[in-house]
Amino acid sequence: MPDSSIHIDYFEALAKLTRSQKAELKDFSEAVEEVIQTAINILKVASINLWLVDKEQNKIKCVAHSQQDKTIASNNNLDNEIMPMYFQTMKEGELIVSDDVYKDGRLNELREVYFQPNSITSIIDMPIYIEGELKAILCGNHTGKPRKWQIREQQFMLAIGNIIALLLEIWEHKQTEQRLIHNDNLLRGINSCIFQLFTNPNFEDGLDTTVSTIGKATKTDRVFIFQNFLNDNKEQCCKIIHEWTSQPQYKQIHKSEWKNVNYRITGLERWKNQLEEGKGIKNIADKLTPLDEYFLWSKHAKSTLIVPIFINEKEFWGFIGLEDCSGKHIWTLTEESFIFNLAITIGGILTTQHVENLLKEKNEQLKKTNDELDQFVYSVSHDLRAPLTSVMGLLNLLKTDIASVANTQMYLQLISKSITRLDNYIREVLSISRNSRTRVEREEIDFEEIIEEIKEDLAYLDEFKEVRIELDINLQTKETTFKNDKIRIKAIFDNLISNAIRYHNPYQEDNFVKITIHINEEKAEITVQDNGLGISKKHIGHIFDMFYRANDQKMGSGLGLYIVKETILKLKGMMEIDSIPNVGTTFTIVLPNKK
Repeated sequence: MPDSSIHIDYFEALAKLTRSQKAELKDFSEAVEEVIQTAINILKVASINLWLVDKEQNKIKCVAHSQQDKTIASNNNLDNEIMPMYFQTMKEGELIVSDDVYKDGRLNELREVYFQPNSITSIIDMPIYIEGELKAILCGNHTGKPRKWQIREQQFMLAIGNIIALLLEIWEHKQTEQRLIHNDNLLRGINSCIFQLFTNPNFEDGLDTTVSTIGKATKTDRVFIFQNFLNDNKEQCCKIIHEWTSQPQYKQIHKSEWKNVNYRITGLERWKNQLEEGKGIKNIADKLTPLDEYFLWSKHAKSTLIVPIFINEKEFWGFIGLEDCSGKHIWTLTEESFIFNLAITIGGILTTQHVENLLKEKNEQLKKTNDELDQFVYSVSHDLRAPLTSVMGLLNLLKTDIASVANTQMYLQLISKSITRLDNYIREVLSISRNSRTRVEREEIDFEEIIEEIKEDLAYLDEFKEVRIELDINLQTKETTFKNDKIRIKAIFDNLISNAIRYHNPYQEDNFVKITIHINEEKAEITVQDNGLGISKKHIGHIFDMFYRANDQKMGSGLGLYIVKETILKLKGMMEIDSIPNVGTTFTIVLPNKK
């Protein structure tokens, strides 16, 4: 082909390319493909590559590799460390025109790593600058016999590079504009969420609105909130409580497996540890471990962003997460920052709710205490006066009937009973006061000694001889000991045994109280069983209330079982009751071993 026709071809190609490129560029890859494919056809080279330079200007990545009638994407990377001289030449803005790459000293670094594997013999490489910064490198590659590049070919390559620079600049501006629009939408979404969370009277509805708004603002496919909880084995787990999805097939909240995710069993403790440190988790599906992929729930998920939620400043409450199922979403720092701010807001509101609930609980406890105090004062004053009134009446009778020795003995016995009743009542009141106001001691417990002391204390009761008391203690090993608060444990046994004696069945010959205690290093399991009158079902729910009497035929203050319940709670123990009228009652108590 004559030189003049070649020149005309160059001119017409450039004119056509210039006319075809528009400011409203929609797809950078398609535009670049058209330009470099035209350049290949005009220059008759083997291939043309476009390399983008990273922000640190340490690496270049091949984003388009075009051959004759064919353009393919490429992910090849070259590092500054293996070609510092070449990189420096490009940074200085020089066009590299090499007729023979194997004789060109500037290109020694690329011979083995690039030229030989690709059979390249001649090149024209052009740096592309935008606003004084190296953005890309355009490479024209010739294979076969070394080629001498003509001036017009070099000028054509420069023109092609300028067109690509223009396309790249337009594309960067559009990307910046899209990022600004995206960030603006995200900011509006976050502000809307915060407004909803603070103004919606129903916080749960506010969270539902939040996950929906965030999903639409970030243009992701799934947004979810998980809350932590402890299972029956006191292991930390989490459960999904809110979810929004862009497509119905992505929904997971209805699946039972996401209502009980055990961090240990699923192998996600490292995720939990990272979140507990206040760090977010960003992952792309092809970089995940099999366990991570399990937590991405399904094959739909391509990438995920998870951010922790804290309450009370340091308590890891749960997390909010985003997933992209339609593509590998590269989460930006802006997106991550916005989601962190949202998580902080949610945590702050949850903390406020937690404090309000605590205050409400304290107020309810205070009201309950005041009500109990009113009832206590009334009942105590009444029950204290009753035996005193009885004593005063008996003393008056004694004064008027001093002649009868037999009557005197009877009056003295009645006075003694009233005083004993008064003394017991005062002891019960003191026991309630002591249990609520003194700290729990830790001392070695001798159950046999405690039961013997109680038997001596209760020997004054008329019914004491009617009831047989048995004790059976089983130790895990001979060396096993049990430590707790001796006075409180004595109060528990004292009230249970005295009740069993008072409410024994007078129509049976053999009345008993069987006490069985199993002790190991962690706890003591205690059963107190009797075959007395028992308690009907209608009374079972109230027998632990203050001053409640299930049997009006027997004398009692109604404080005994209340003291037992409050004392066991103070010792952080548990209690169950099983009772059948006219058959008997069994109390089962578990107390911790405070060794």
